[in-house]
Parts: sequence; structure tokens; C-alpha cells
Amino acid sequence: MSARRTRPARAALMAAMLAACSTGTARLADPVGAGRSEWGTWQAQAAQEAAASHFAVADKVLADYIVRFPASPEAAEAMYWRALYKLDPSNTSAAPHDAIVLLDGYLATGPAAAHRGEAQTLRRVAGVLEARGASAATPAPRVEVVKVEDKARDEEMQRLKDELAKANAELDRIKRRLAQPTKP
Repeated sequence: MSARRTRPARAALMAAMLAACSTGTARLADPVGAGRSEWGTWQAQAAQEAAASHFAVADKVLADYIVRFPASPEAAEAMYWRALYKLDPSNTSAAPHDAIVLLDGYLATGPAAAHRGEAQTLRRVAGVLEARGASAATPAPRVEVVKVEDKARDEEMQRLKDELAKANAELDRIKRRLAQPTKP
């Protein structure tokens, strides 16, 4: 092939590639715009579920939003709200570590994050909670102190139980003897 023939072919190929790139960009912009308009509905649903202590459902709603509209700024907001719900003390299915991961992801989105200051504070709180949880997971050894009074009382109780058992045994023996017919 000559150089003259390949130049127009290259130019046509470049034009096709540029057209494909510009078309692809326009397609990606639509889901972000749609995500922005739907965010209020998704957030309200998640807030309603969290208020009803259905934290797993609220988390799923927000996680689904992130999957559906990953390039939207609201996806970062969804991470923030997921972390906040995971730090709720009444959420028994979440741990501070879960919130830390989400808050780190939210903070990594950049300085334009709407709740950046709050997220930094919550991240520190989650770190303290996680550290306390780790120390609570390894309890200090328990030392049992036996008081002299308790030991004496326990010994007296055992002595009285033994006497009662002997008295009951004697009564049963007397009852059996009286129940036997006498010989004439």
C-alpha cells in the first residue's frame, strides 16, 4: 500500500474514533442527570427505613443508588448516609469498622464533599468506638474474691441442709414402720 492511500484511511479511522468518543460521553452524562433528579426519592426512602430501625433496608437502598449512579456526586452522599446509619447505636447489625470504610471512601471523593467536616468528625468517633470495641473483646482476667463471711455462711447452709436431709430420712423410716401391719 502506498502512503497516499493510508492517509485517508487513517483520517477516516480517527474521525470515527472521535465520533465514538463524543457519543459515549453524551451517553454517560444522562445517568448522572437522572441520578440527581432521583436522589431525593432514594434518600427519603432510606431515611424512612432508618427511622423505623430497618437499617439493613436503608443500607440496601443507598447501596443500590451507588451501584446505579456511581459517577454522580450524590453517590458520594449516599456513602456518607450509609456510614451515618452504621454508626447509629440502635443498629445492631453494623460495626464501627463498616462506617470507617464508608467515611474513608466519602472523604476520598475530594474537598467538594458537602459533609466533609462532619465526616471527619464521624471518622474520628468511629475510630474511637472501634478501638473500644477491640479492648472490650479481650476482657481483663476476672479475679474471684471469696470473703470469709461468705464461706462461713455457705458452710452453715450446707450443714443445715445435711441435717434436714437426715431428719427427712428418719421421718420416711418411721412412716414405713407405722404403715406395716402389726402381727397379732
